[in-house]
Parts: sequence; structure tokens; C-alpha cells
Amino acid sequence: MAVRPVNPDRPSFVVGVRPVQELLARRPLEIERILVARESAGTVGRLLRIAREAGIPVTHIDRDRLAARAGRRSATQGIVAQVAAAAYAPLAPSVGKAQAKPDGLLVLVDRVTDAGNLGAIVRTAAAAGADAVILSREGTAGLTSHAIKASAGAVERIPVCREPEPARRVETLREEGFLCLALDPQGGVAWTDLPLTGKVLVVAGGEERGARPGIVEKCDNRVAIPLERGMDSLNVAVATGVILFELQRQRRARPTRG
Repeated sequence: MAVRPVNPDRPSFVVGVRPVQELLARRPLEIERILVARESAGTVGRLLRIAREAGIPVTHIDRDRLAARAGRRSATQGIVAQVAAAAYAPLAPSVGKAQAKPDGLLVLVDRVTDAGNLGAIVRTAAAAGADAVILSREGTAGLTSHAIKASAGAVERIPVCREPEPARRVETLREEGFLCLALDPQGGVAWTDLPLTGKVLVVAGGEERGARPGIVEKCDNRVAIPLERGMDSLNVAVATGVILFELQRQRRARPTRG
């Protein structure tokens, strides 16, 4: 199941205590982040606890900055929810689909902050037949209108999920038989030297720092794509495409049983 169709008229922010409370209760997957005025943190403590328990990041900022971020001159009641431009797919069934297949394929995106890169990764993953794209909840771009546009409609063809504990997810998938690969320009394994015919998780890290060390250390291999001298790295979306389509090449090259 892919994400719900994009609603271009959906506001970027939900403002006020009661609206945020309703959103948390009914559609928590749509919330990217909770912004709260420092002066109001004590009065909305219950909502913040619910948000954190759901794995939603909470950011404390000054009241004036909060109003400016929400585009509101009037009072915000000290709390604003930043929402995605499209609803995320539920995590468990999306990952479960890949877990149930002998050749399940997942892409985990961590610390990619450019929405254009994220959209390109989603489109590439859909084109390569991945079962789902998993976005780290913290420090990773979400389904903004820019990301959706860059995906050229792919967000309606592949589940895109949020993951509050990406390192734990990698560890669990590895225990369940997934080959977990972290894309890394400094990695010790070439992209052509791995058999990629079983269950595979590809970890795509951020533009500047790559994936977080706690995630990379859970992977089986750090995979490098050899480059010409003077080039130190590829764009993360391009690198993801290279490994995903090498995987597809290997899988299609397998002899069919007859």
C-alpha cells in the first residue's frame, strides 16, 4: 500500500492545542515535528509526552519564531504541528511485505536533508521494485511538496514510512536474514562484489555526513562505488540508483527454473 494521494491544498502546519491534540489522536503518521514555544512547554506537557511516545520529534523555540514559522500573526497557543504534504504508509505492514518475500527489498534513508534528493530516491526505489522506503524520523527530510514533486508521482506507487528507531530496525532486519548494506564512498566493498539475490536493505546516508554511525555499524557491509580520481562522492540519489539497479541486474540474471 502506497501513501495516500497528495492533497496540494493541505496546510503545512496545524496550529493550536485542540487541533494538534486531534491530529495526534487521529493521524499521527502525518506529523513531521511538533514545535512548541518555550514558555508554553509546561502547559502542553501531556501533548508533548504523547508526541514523544509516538516517536515524533519535538522542538522548543521562541514564541515569535513559532508564530513566524506557522505563518500566523495571531496566537498559536504555543504549539504547532508540522505536517507532511502526503500521509505516510504504516510502518509494520509495509516492512512486513518485504519480510515475507524471499527477495524483499527495502531502502532506509537517514540524514538526507535535501527534499529533491529524497524525491529522487523514492522514484528510483519505486522504479527498481523496492517494497518500501523508510525514512528516519529524526534529521531526515520528509514528504514535503518539493519532495513529492521531485518523485514525479512515485510516492503514490511505493509505501514511504517513518521510522523512529532506524538502528534498531537495521538490527532486526539483519537478524531476519536481510543483507544490510550502507552506501559509503569510503567503504571497503565494491558494489559489484556482492551477491544481491536474497533479502536486501540498502541504507542511503545524508549528503554531508552519510548515515549515522549507529546505523552503519549495524550493517553487514559498507559499499563503495569506485570513482575517477578527483571525485570523492556521488549524489546520494545517484548512488542509491546504482546499487538498486545492480541488484536488479543480478536478480534478472539468475537462471529460471523450468
